[in-house]
Amino acid sequence: MIPRMERSVAHLVAGILIIKQLNCQICNLGMHHRMGTSLSTIYVYSGISKTTPEKALDGKYYVHHLDCANSDDTKAYREAWWEVTLKSISKIFKVNLVFREVFVRHAGYYLFITNQTVNASDLIHLDPVYHDEEPSPSQQNTIIFPAGHSGVQVYLYINHSNPTTTSHAIIEPCEVEIYGCVEDDISGCACTNTSIDGNPTVLWNTSVVFDKGSLALTCDDAYLSIMNMSDLVEHENFTMLLDCDGKQQCTIDPKFMQNISLSFYCQGRCLNEIYANAFFKNGVVEDLGVEYQPNASNPFTAFLKSRVYDCDEHYILTSGNLTRQCLELGSWSGEDPVCNVTCQDPPHENSTTTRTTNSSTVYFEDYIVSYTCKENHRHVLGNLTRVCNGSGDWTGEQPVCKPCMCPCDRIRSQNFIHDPEVLQNRIAEMKKELEVNQKQLSSAVRAKTSAKDERPSAKGVGSILGVGMITFVLVTIVCSDLPMIYRQVRYGS
Repeated sequence: MIPRMERSVAHLVAGILIIKQLNCQICNLGMHHRMGTSLSTIYVYSGISKTTPEKALDGKYYVHHLDCANSDDTKAYREAWWEVTLKSISKIFKVNLVFREVFVRHAGYYLFITNQTVNASDLIHLDPVYHDEEPSPSQQNTIIFPAGHSGVQVYLYINHSNPTTTSHAIIEPCEVEIYGCVEDDISGCACTNTSIDGNPTVLWNTSVVFDKGSLALTCDDAYLSIMNMSDLVEHENFTMLLDCDGKQQCTIDPKFMQNISLSFYCQGRCLNEIYANAFFKNGVVEDLGVEYQPNASNPFTAFLKSRVYDCDEHYILTSGNLTRQCLELGSWSGEDPVCNVTCQDPPHENSTTTRTTNSSTVYFEDYIVSYTCKENHRHVLGNLTRVCNGSGDWTGEQPVCKPCMCPCDRIRSQNFIHDPEVLQNRIAEMKKELEVNQKQLSSAVRAKTSAKDERPSAKGVGSILGVGMITFVLVTIVCSDLPMIYRQVRYGS
């Protein structure tokens, strides 16, 4: 193991390399641009030294009672915090948090970046930029904000600690590195026209501070990629580094990584969207000049990718984009693709059937087509009206028209009914039209004007009178002809 002083120098050199690489736009704001800092309580080691809040910004990491800011652990405090106030609004891209080596008591801590100076009691109304929810957190955590967070104050806050080591809140930051630029123009640390989030190939170097415990690399709303894996192919932890690739947060055991400075960057992510009536066709990874190792067992959503979709069978794109590019801050270019169901051009026999609906390039759902039979042809099968349904098929069957048998004129005006239900309704209508009205018959009329007498005397009188009248008529006719009969018999003429 190299001496602690040499490791401190190595870490400082790594920070200088970062500043040089970023053209002096970035500096350690906590060291070079702070107005003041404070701690909820201060622990005193037997009167030897006070663990003041400034010790978390002195560039030293290794002796916790000399190099760390420690809150008091002798009383049951319900909350603990450490904060630094900058001289002016700054844009923060990286926060490197180093706590006590091995001895972990900072479980569940929050990181706040505020746009104005606030008291610790005001934090309950604000949203943290990071919350470490690991039950056994890392001794070192490097958090990258690709788009930058503007703020004037940085808080580390905790309202409970590791229950296995203490029952009350304790916070012990040994070093807090805050890398960013100042929005006001100051030498060597001003935010110029170039922004970090506009250049995804900027590397962030993080030196491994301890050889015990663990190191966490975290990207705010982004995915993490280890960039110097090609230099660690022979390293025992190369497989572990591959597993980190593409994850938003990765924890590394630094046991075999002494004196290593990990270079990585964070890139905005996009969730894999699922669209109705469309399927993912393929994705394209852009060439950033770096080796990217995706982990098949833990697929990530998107990493500088464009995604290509296609509409499902029987569907066609009606709006949106089938090719979309993953942009900064997790958004996709273009609009969501919308695919609507369509039907193929419905077939019919041109020689016997005429289509009365105009043809179309696209047949959407509920589109209606109609047909008629050609002259001297009659409809025998299928449907003369068809509708495009929700499954991309046409209702009914293809219409069939056949030539008429002579004489065609007889059936030209006839309307053939093929639907049984329609036929039954038509028969019922015809029965109703042909039904005889019994009240209008002559018998019904006579029954209303002549009264019928059923008495036997009436029937007898009627019979006698009828026979008598008939006899009288016959006798009268015969008697009128008797003289003529007499002359013919006597005189023979």
